[in-house]
Amino acid sequence: MGGGEHGAEGFRTKVWSMSGGPYCRPKHWRRNTAISMFGVFLICIPIAMKSAELEQRPHQPVRPTPSQLWCKNFVNKDY
Repeated sequence: MGGGEHGAEGFRTKVWSMSGGPYCRPKHWRRNTAISMFGVFLICIPIAMKSAELEQRPHQPVRPTPSQLWCKNFVNKDY
């Protein structure tokens, strides 16, 4: 129908795009993914620690929440 190279399935086999086309397999993708995940954790862990440090709950929750384990407002663990 249109121009371009078509494969047996009827769609273009050679597609140029910035992301690499439909069968993108960049070089060292595992290493790049590991580096980016390390960067995400490197940024998120200090933010989570600061958030836990600043957390305050003025009222007792209706049921237990995970943040009660590190929130300073709940000194006694009677829940």
